[in-house]
Amino acid sequence: MNSMDMKRKINILRIISQSRLRIRLFIYRRIRKIRIGKNTYISPKAYIDHHKSFSVEIGDNCYITRDCIILDHTQEKQGGPLKLWGEIEYGKVKIGNNVFIGVKSVIMPGVTIGDNVIIGAMSLVTKDIPSDVVAYGQPAKVIKSIDDVIKNRKY
Repeated sequence: MNSMDMKRKINILRIISQSRLRIRLFIYRRIRKIRIGKNTYISPKAYIDHHKSFSVEIGDNCYITRDCIILDHTQEKQGGPLKLWGEIEYGKVKIGNNVFIGVKSVIMPGVTIGDNVIIGAMSLVTKDIPSDVVAYGQPAKVIKSIDDVIKNRKY
């Protein structure tokens, strides 16, 4: 196989991959009624709950990695599937611009994540996260500001 054939195959795979992303984003936006900004990547293995129309908003330039879960409802206060007490809790989830959500993170209903935020891997986000911070943990807590990360960055 010569280099032209290899380049052609790589270009074909790239086109297929981009087409799959466009189809997935179309399904999220039109069928599932989720607001998604420009230049946002959502992993094929991410799960976005959609029990209510437009209950999830994702800003521009976001990156949601694999196995992330974004929930707009929970049965936590209902006593699980047996419905021992209470009602299903619904909440709007808003993710700002320029947000990175690490692998296997879970965003609970009613949470707002500000702009320019990094959520570390395997985090459980139960409360609002302000703009320009790094947060991680179970439950996720603000660890430091983005400015500190940039200042201490080693090239």
